[in-house]
Amino acid sequence: MKKKIIKKDRIAEAAYQLFLEQGFDNVSVQEIVERAGVAKGTFYLYFHDREDLKDYVIAGKSNQLFQDAIIALHQTDIEDFEDQIIFIIDYVTNVLAQNKDALRLIAKNLSFGLFSRRMGEMFTEEADIVGLLSNAARKNNLQLKNPRILLFMIIELTSSTCFSCILEEEPVELAVYKPYLFETVHQMIRASADTTREN
Repeated sequence: MKKKIIKKDRIAEAAYQLFLEQGFDNVSVQEIVERAGVAKGTFYLYFHDREDLKDYVIAGKSNQLFQDAIIALHQTDIEDFEDQIIFIIDYVTNVLAQNKDALRLIAKNLSFGLFSRRMGEMFTEEADIVGLLSNAARKNNLQLKNPRILLFMIIELTSSTCFSCILEEEPVELAVYKPYLFETVHQMIRASADTTREN
């Protein structure tokens, strides 16, 4: 079982590097298996086709990005839920701004690794970012009407708008845009919360 996981991860990592280097449309299954050092038949043990592999790669990379943000958050003393969400958004956008090739590949699908039911079997309980953030809201005695929908909306807003700000600096560069994004996220959280916190 461990060998199977290693092979699957090796294929996914090889594909990710090739997608970054050449773009998804320019990479063949043959190139992926050669880079991964596995037989072509091995590829089809784990993935139906390149699209299936691309989904797996994007889901894994986006989920890992949020896991890294959670780890970084735990190294701070931030306790307020709204501030925790802002920290995570800031962390994620900073990482993507420093790696524009990764941004092009995953940013418009940033929520995929967190919300795709099809990809649910990929992740352990510890990698359930939505669950972790929902628990953080409860620890703040904050009753959110629908945490999953709220987080989905925040991530979709962040990924779609920051994509343009980072790559095109349109309508403004990321640093100018962030305060507007953060204020909007604060408002979204407050609108999603019940009018009173739990006692």
